[in-house]
Amino acid sequence: MPERAATESGIIVVELSAEHELEADHVDAVVDVKASSFFTGNAAFANAKEVAALVRLMADLGVPATAFTLQSVQAETQEGLLTRSSSALYTVRIRLVDMGRVGDVLAALSGMKQATLRELRWGYTHEPEARQDWLEALARESVKKARRVAAGLGVTLAGLHRFSERTWESQAFGARGGGYGGGAEDVMPMAPSGSYSVKRTAALGFPVSHRKKVHVMATAEFQSHPAPES
Repeated sequence: MPERAATESGIIVVELSAEHELEADHVDAVVDVKASSFFTGNAAFANAKEVAALVRLMADLGVPATAFTLQSVQAETQEGLLTRSSSALYTVRIRLVDMGRVGDVLAALSGMKQATLRELRWGYTHEPEARQDWLEALARESVKKARRVAAGLGVTLAGLHRFSERTWESQAFGARGGGYGGGAEDVMPMAPSGSYSVKRTAALGFPVSHRKKVHVMATAEFQSHPAPES
C-alpha cells in the first residue's frame, strides 16, 4: 500500500493507494441469429426455429430460458412487404452465471450454423460494494498514518481538513475491448459488424474467465496543533 505524508502550515497530508483484482461473476454473450421467419417479443424464442434451436442447445448445457433476452430484431423485406416469412436477424443476450460452463457454452455457440457470437460482456455484480470496502479501509489507514506522523513531529492531531478519493482501472487481463457500462462490465467484441459466419479457428481461444485490476487512492488532510508545553 504506497503512502506519502507531508505537513504544510499545520496541515498533515496523507496519501494512500492500493491495488485490487476483481474476477467476473457473470458474462453476457450477445449472439446474432440469422433466421428465416420474423417474430417480435418473446414469441421469437418459440416460433423462430433458428432462435428456438439456440435455446434448446443452451438448455442442454444447463442454461435456463430465463437467461435469454431479445435485444433487437431486424427484418429483411422484399418489395417493402413484411410478413412472418420475412427473414430476420435476432440479437439475443444470454446471461451466464455458472462460470464453470462458459467454455462449453462458447464452444457450442461457435458450432451453430446460423449464429454469430458478437461480443462478451463480463460483469462484476459486487464491484460497487467492494470499491466501498476498499475506500473505507484506506480512510481508516489514513487516520492511523496521520497519528503516527503527528507523534513523530511532536504535534497533536486535530480534525479532518479535507478528504478526496480516486479510483481507476487497468486494462482487463486478456481483454481485447474497452470498458462497458461505466466500468461495471467489460466488453470483448467477437465478430465484425455484419458478419454472420461462425467458422472461426479463434473459437478455441475464447477466454472462459476474466479479471481486472482496480486502483484506489485516498488523500486525507488533517489539521494539527503544537503539543502543549510541559
